Amino acid sequence: MILLGALGAARAAPPDCAACHRDIAHSFARTAHANASRLATAESILGSFDAPANRLNSSKKGTFFLMERGEDDRFYQTGVDGDRRRTERFDLVIGSGRRGQSYLFWRDNLLFQLPVSYHAGTARWINSPGYEDGTVHFGRAIPPQCFGCHATRADLEQAGRSVQYRRPEMILGIGCAKCHGEMPWQHAAGFGKPNGLKTCAACHAGLADERPPEPDVHGDQVGLLRASRCFQKSRDLNCVTCHDVHQVQREPAAFNGRCMACHQRTGCGKQPDRAGGCVECHMPLERSKLVEVQAYRSHRIGVYGRKK
Repeated sequence: MILLGALGAARAAPPDCAACHRDIAHSFARTAHANASRLATAESILGSFDAPANRLNSSKKGTFFLMERGEDDRFYQTGVDGDRRRTERFDLVIGSGRRGQSYLFWRDNLLFQLPVSYHAGTARWINSPGYEDGTVHFGRAIPPQCFGCHATRADLEQAGRSVQYRRPEMILGIGCAKCHGEMPWQHAAGFGKPNGLKTCAACHAGLADERPPEPDVHGDQVGLLRASRCFQKSRDLNCVTCHDVHQVQREPAAFNGRCMACHQRTGCGKQPDRAGGCVECHMPLERSKLVEVQAYRSHRIGVYGRKK
């Protein structure tokens, strides 16, 4: 279970949260947070390695990619461009797989993105974001800030004139410590309570240069929430008002009750009791500007279909 491994890796065995919070740990292990990064295995990689589904053709004749399982039971990506071929191994999986996954490989103690990713909605291999169709290259380095949100720990160290990851100490997935802090031997007063919106904003406030906020793969959902009248008129509305991060929450209809805690049913003529009624109308899906075949739910709660 990723949660247990994330808490115990390369550490002098402080008490494990799951020892006392077993039910929470079990449900959390299935969430997108817990699976934000994993080792690449037959279970964690969602794409097919069986022909012909293991091949991604490009728009350029003679240029394609193959996803294959090696004799060592590891998984590999091969880019073919005419007579030139290059193969790299799947080492890490990035993304829970709810919408898709991307993959990284180690070169010494540095990480690079593989050029082919997986899209869950269409159940197929696609070009990784940032890779131009019709080209074969494996040179996109992964900056450490990516693991600020995709891992519990990814420390760096100086190596000559460059820096590299401290691989043995990397803790994959989002574990309890990411939001609740490192576990002391005994709970101190106030230990472990996340700092409301600020804790979520550390990863869900988008990229630094994103203005205005918008829904997307790295969108500023916190900024969108702040722009909502519901947030501005409330004393204590924040992410955990609606989200329980310790369990999987996928169905829009499950959030109707949160809306009804403040809003009267008689004020809406759109049947709020129907599946996903409130969320589908007032927090609609909007198409990604980065991933052509994807959409993300806006957290700007509002009345859509007229001037915002």
